[in-house]
Amino acid sequence: MRTKGMIKEELCLGVFMETGAWLMVGILAGGFFVGLWYILIRGDADLDMRRGIVADGLRKPAQSSSFSSARSEFERKLLQIEAERRRRNLSGGNINLLGDATLLQQPVEEQPVMNAAPEVVVEDDDDGEETEEQMLERRRLRDEEWTRQESEKDRRQLEEEEAALKEQQERLQKEQEAQQEKDRLEAEQAAEAARISAEREAAAQSERDAEEAARQAEFAAAEEQRLAEIQAAQEKDALERRKAANRALDELRARLEREGARSSDVQVSLMWNNYNDLDLHVVCPSGERIHGGNRKSACSGELDVDANVRPDSRKPIENVVWPEGQAPAGTYQVFVHYYKKHKKRRSKDPTKFQVIANAYGDLLEYSGELTFGEEIQLVCTFNVPTMEEREEIKRQLEQQLRLAETGEVAADKILEDEATPKQLEFGELVDEIENELADDVEDDGSGVPPAPDLG
Repeated sequence: MRTKGMIKEELCLGVFMETGAWLMVGILAGGFFVGLWYILIRGDADLDMRRGIVADGLRKPAQSSSFSSARSEFERKLLQIEAERRRRNLSGGNINLLGDATLLQQPVEEQPVMNAAPEVVVEDDDDGEETEEQMLERRRLRDEEWTRQESEKDRRQLEEEEAALKEQQERLQKEQEAQQEKDRLEAEQAAEAARISAEREAAAQSERDAEEAARQAEFAAAEEQRLAEIQAAQEKDALERRKAANRALDELRARLEREGARSSDVQVSLMWNNYNDLDLHVVCPSGERIHGGNRKSACSGELDVDANVRPDSRKPIENVVWPEGQAPAGTYQVFVHYYKKHKKRRSKDPTKFQVIANAYGDLLEYSGELTFGEEIQLVCTFNVPTMEEREEIKRQLEQQLRLAETGEVAADKILEDEATPKQLEFGELVDEIENELADDVEDDGSGVPPAPDLG
C-alpha cells in the first residue's frame, strides 16, 4: 500500500526528470539557432541555392562557364584579325595572321553572340561589297597560309629538335669517349700497380721460399744427423749386447747342460747369481703367456727349467724354448718377476739378472735388477722372422761360413759385421763358428766355465 511519502517522492522525481529533459532540449535548440544566425550574418558567404548546383565553399563565389561564351570570345578575336587585315590591305602593308600583340591588348567592343557567323561588310578595292565567294576564298587562303605557317613552324621546330638531339648525341659521345679514355688510363695504372705489386710479392715470396728452404735443409740435416746418431747408438748398443751375449754364452751353455735344458733357434733364458726365486715370463705373438703356472703354450713354447722354487742353486737358470723351426713369427715380450726371497740363505737385494734372447740367430743380452716386492718388469721385446726370412738368413750364414773356411773372411769378422745377421744360434750352425774361436778360450782346469759378470 502506497503511502503519502512515497507518492510525494515519485512526483518530485518526475518533476526533476522533466525539468532536466527540457533544459537539454533548450541547450541544443539554442546552439542550432546561434549557428544559423552566424551563417546568415556573414558578409562573405555566397550560397548558390539554385537547383542542381553544389557550392564549392562558403568563402568562394560560384563560377560557371558555357560553350556560348567561348565561341563569343573566338568570334571577337576573329573580327579583330579581319579588321586588321583589311586595314593592311588598304594601306599596302602585309597581313599578320597571328595578330599584333598591341592590337590584342586594345579594348574591343563586345559583339553580340548569334547562332550564325556575323556578316561583315568591308570595302574592297572597287568600293563594292564583298561577296560570299570572295569571303570563302579569303578564308581558304587564310587557312592555307595558316597551314603553311604551321608546317613551317613544325619544320623549324623539328630541325631545332634534330639539331639539339644531334648536339646532345655529340656531347654524350664526347663524354663517353672522355670517360672511356679515363677508364683506360685508370685500368692501365691499376694494371701497372698490380704488376709492380705482383713482382714485389713474387720477389718477397722467393726470398721467403729461399729462407724456408734453407731452414728446411738445416732441419733436415739436423734431423738426419740426429737419426744417424740414434741409429749409431742403437747399433752400438746392439753390438755391445751381442758381445755380452757372446761372452755369457759359455756360462749359459754350462747351466743349460747342468739342468738338462734344450736349445733351439728361438729361445729365451734367464740367469742370476743367488738363491732367490725369479720367474721368467714370455708373452707369445698370440698373447698367451708362458710362466711357472703355464709351462707349455698352444704355439709349442715350453718352460723346461723353473729354478729355485726351493733355494737349491746359487747359479740358477730358467729357459723357454720352441721346437726347431716351429716358433711362430711375430713379436715376443720378455718379463722377469721377483717371486720369492729365500732369507735362510742370506741372499741380498737387489738381485741382478741377465736375459739372453735368441731370435733365430740374432742373440741379444739384457741385464737388470729387482728387489723383492717390486712389480713384474718388462725386460725386452724381439721379433721372430717368417720362414722365408729364416731361409734367407740361413743361406747367407752358410755362404759366410764357406767364405770363412776358404779364408776370404775371418770368423770373428762375421760376428762383428753389422751388415750380416748376428747368427749366434745354440745349434750346430753356430758351433762351427765357435770352433774357429776355440783356441782363444782360457781354461782354468776346473772344467766349469767362469760365471759371467752380472754387475
